[in-house]
Amino acid sequence: MEILLYVSAAIAALSLLLIAIFVITTLKSAKATMNEVSETLTSMQGKLNGITDQANELLANTNRITEDVERKMQSLNSVAKTAEKLDDSTAYMNKSFQSLSEQISNPDPKYKDLMQKANTITGIAASIFFRAKREKAKQANYSSQERYHNPASQNMDLLPYPQKRLPEPGQKN
Repeated sequence: MEILLYVSAAIAALSLLLIAIFVITTLKSAKATMNEVSETLTSMQGKLNGITDQANELLANTNRITEDVERKMQSLNSVAKTAEKLDDSTAYMNKSFQSLSEQISNPDPKYKDLMQKANTITGIAASIFFRAKREKAKQANYSSQERYHNPASQNMDLLPYPQKRLPEPGQKN
């Protein structure tokens, strides 16, 4: 029985030796894995720092662009307000021109006679002017061929047609 005791002690010692060998192998493997994990974490930290720097630059660019867009939007708002004011001004000018047009087409009766006289005087002055031009052209002895080749001299014979006559005072339009 004593042999059994020695054999069992030897088996126990051998088992402890095998357990120690397996533990040492496992620890060496774990150490290698921990070194790889450490290297991976260091590499990832470097990459994350690079990404963080790029993200910060992108954020700064985005902020600059946003400020620029806001300034441009404010400029567009002022342009839109100016356009609204221009529309109001245009409407006011149209009303003024309409009012002026109506005053000219329907003058006060006391001015109609004066306007008609001014129209007559203007017509007489134009007639005298064109007649003097025609006489001057005749004195220069233009030949018929020169008159044919110079269209400006042909128009001197024609007086312009008078504009629409105003009704006499007391007449209705």
